[in-house]
Amino acid sequence: MRIGILTHPQSINYGGILQCYALCTHLCKIGYEPVVIHREADRSFFLLELARSFLKAIHFPRYYVPNKVDRSINIRPFIEKYLVRTKPIRSQSQMRRICGDYQLNAVIVGSDQVWRKSFALKFGYNYFLDFVPDGIKRMSYAASLGLSEWEYDLKETAAIKQLLSSFSGISVREKDAISLLKNNTGVDAIQHIDPTLLLSANDYSKIASKKLLEESYVFVYWLGAKEQIFDRIKILEEEGKKVVSLFLRDKQEQISIEDWLSYIKNADLIITDSFHGCVFSILFERKFEVFKNDSGGNGRIPSLLNILEINNTSTVNYLQVKNIIDKLRESATSYLFEKLQ
Repeated sequence: MRIGILTHPQSINYGGILQCYALCTHLCKIGYEPVVIHREADRSFFLLELARSFLKAIHFPRYYVPNKVDRSINIRPFIEKYLVRTKPIRSQSQMRRICGDYQLNAVIVGSDQVWRKSFALKFGYNYFLDFVPDGIKRMSYAASLGLSEWEYDLKETAAIKQLLSSFSGISVREKDAISLLKNNTGVDAIQHIDPTLLLSANDYSKIASKKLLEESYVFVYWLGAKEQIFDRIKILEEEGKKVVSLFLRDKQEQISIEDWLSYIKNADLIITDSFHGCVFSILFERKFEVFKNDSGGNGRIPSLLNILEINNTSTVNYLQVKNIIDKLRESATSYLFEKLQ
């Protein structure tokens, strides 16, 4: 059975890429054939970028940036190696043909913030599976609204309500999304863990790089403005600790997925404002400190810690957490089996 996966475009977001990898890997383990729907910006945007690229190539002053860094050069090999993807799709007409072109039996939307308005509506209602024809199952897995309040207006809400009514199952990642969907669209959703938690630490160790540093270190993985964490880094350095920092907003070449996993796996401490930074700290049973990231929504990390019954990140009972994750994996697998029948 071939399953289409519609999630965020794979670019330089470590968590976004790994949640896609994890869902595909888990579906393969339980007997399905996943194909990632490679949705990109519509052709009009693509042609605009092509024109800009041409102007850069001829050193047109407004668009030419000498020595521009290819930030994703170390990440693309992972995507090409581990993800089976469709051809790039850059129009609504291409999306409407994708299920037939790839003989999809079902389409899953999720996970991550696929239903956050600022992202989702860039593609019309594709992320509510408006392109899937009758006879092909539609469902979500751990889809996130991103924020803790309903963003859509009345017209948009009506369209979303109609589309969700045809889903065989609606699974969300955060608990507050259940009430948001119920109160605004009337549909019933259930909560499931992020796909990255469907795999074990051992699964990720198989693809992680070997330990990159012999000495002990603190790993800082930061999505927000890096000025917000400078004081904490300064204290650590004054204490004589080595700090390895990765700021996702920096316009520099990013490390590979494999190295990112290794840095978390082998750190003495992880400091992060990232949902997936927390997830992998937990999977690798590391000590971690978490900070609020307003741009990413405030409900995501508390929801994660709540479902795993983590009250204090400095004193985590990882044996208890492992048992909880095992049960949640079983629930998620049962849901996928049931809704894909």
